[in-house]
Amino acid sequence: MKYKKTIITSIAAVVVALAIGVSAVMADNNSWRGAPNLGHTRNIIDQLGSKLSQQTSTINSLNQDKTNTANQINNATQNVQNLEKQNNELQNQLIQAEKNKQEELGQKQAEIQQKLNEISQKQAEIQQKIDEGNQKVAEKQKEVDRINNDLIVANKQASEAQQKLNSMQQNYNSANDKNKELQKELDNALQDAEYTEVHAQKVLNENNK
Repeated sequence: MKYKKTIITSIAAVVVALAIGVSAVMADNNSWRGAPNLGHTRNIIDQLGSKLSQQTSTINSLNQDKTNTANQINNATQNVQNLEKQNNELQNQLIQAEKNKQEELGQKQAEIQQKLNEISQKQAEIQQKIDEGNQKVAEKQKEVDRINNDLIVANKQASEAQQKLNSMQQNYNSANDKNKELQKELDNALQDAEYTEVHAQKVLNENNK
């Protein structure tokens, strides 16, 4: 529109200039001599009109190109905005995923630490039981050692008692043998006494006849 107004203004200036020239000719000569000039002017006007039409067509084409370019720019801008929106959404998803990852990692680390604490506690309990077991074993070993010592003493005493018993058994056997000999002697003596008594009685009986 700006170019069209400029061309129209130029044409108007040419027409005014030609009219002034025609008026000057008529004033000087008091006769009409401007017909060729007006024809030439119309020719110029036609040429200018043709140029104006071309310029108008060019301007319309440029305006259409401008509109198309503006639409393309708007479309490109919309695409850029959509891509920026998608990028922001992806960035937010990435941040959320990283946050979830950190939370899951923290949770896993907490679970692992809890498991480690439980294992450490179990190990401490087992170690305490082991220590208690070792203490009981040591106490039992002391008791076994005491019993072994008592057994050694008892075995020694039993051995001594066995020796005394053997000695007493030997003494008993010896005394028994002596008793048997004495009993045999006694039996022989009694038998001799009976024989003697019988013999004496016999002798007495014979003397009393």
